[in-house]
Amino acid sequence: MTERTLSLPASNLAAQRELAAELAEVEQLLLDAMNELFPPFRQMVAAQLRRNYPLHRAAVVLTAGVAAPDQVAVRSQRIYLAAALEMLHLALSVHIMMSDTAAHDPANRSLLGSTILAGDYCFSRSAGLAVRTGNATVVEIFSDALKRVSEGHLRQLFAPTTTVYDEDRELFAAGAQAAMELAATPARARREILTLVEQFAQALSAPEDRTPEGRTPEGRAAHPMASDSLLDLHQRERWRALLQWQHSA
Repeated sequence: MTERTLSLPASNLAAQRELAAELAEVEQLLLDAMNELFPPFRQMVAAQLRRNYPLHRAAVVLTAGVAAPDQVAVRSQRIYLAAALEMLHLALSVHIMMSDTAAHDPANRSLLGSTILAGDYCFSRSAGLAVRTGNATVVEIFSDALKRVSEGHLRQLFAPTTTVYDEDRELFAAGAQAAMELAATPARARREILTLVEQFAQALSAPEDRTPEGRTPEGRAAHPMASDSLLDLHQRERWRALLQWQHSA
């Protein structure tokens, strides 16, 4: 991908509002799942969810999954997928909390048991949300992502290295691939989107002050989009909205 940047309209309010509205629907699905839990599970999972904000994984899915042209059915599917990915991340976070609890207080079996049950509930809900996309390939991608991320955390637990396992990068890539499956994105455009997803992940892992356009103080674009981009205007504006959301989140 070249370093030439693509000119977009000065105002991107419509795309920002669309992204914000979809993120709000994802958040509501997560909160609905929390409300089905009984205390103390509800408080435990809700507290972990708050620590997981902002919902970067959902934002990537909602951006990568915009079709050209976009469709109401695809919008609904990507919202379920985005919620599924966030719920999966939540489940993994709760189970990591379980391992920390066991390490620091192995005698507290009650807390350990509650954490296991809460994490299992989140895994179940994440799978259910993925199934609601109605796409077998997406469910397969989702299941494979769970397998790889679980293996990554286990390797980190039993054979720790100086490099911390990057769960988000794994989930970003899987979420984008599944989202593009829902949007029926052409192969060449998929490569471009995966490059943008990787750049987004790199920006999160090495944060620095940026403008709402995603630029560094030196003026270099953090996520350059080629002038010969294969994405349509609506898709490109969604990516710009993601950068603006990232800056303000």
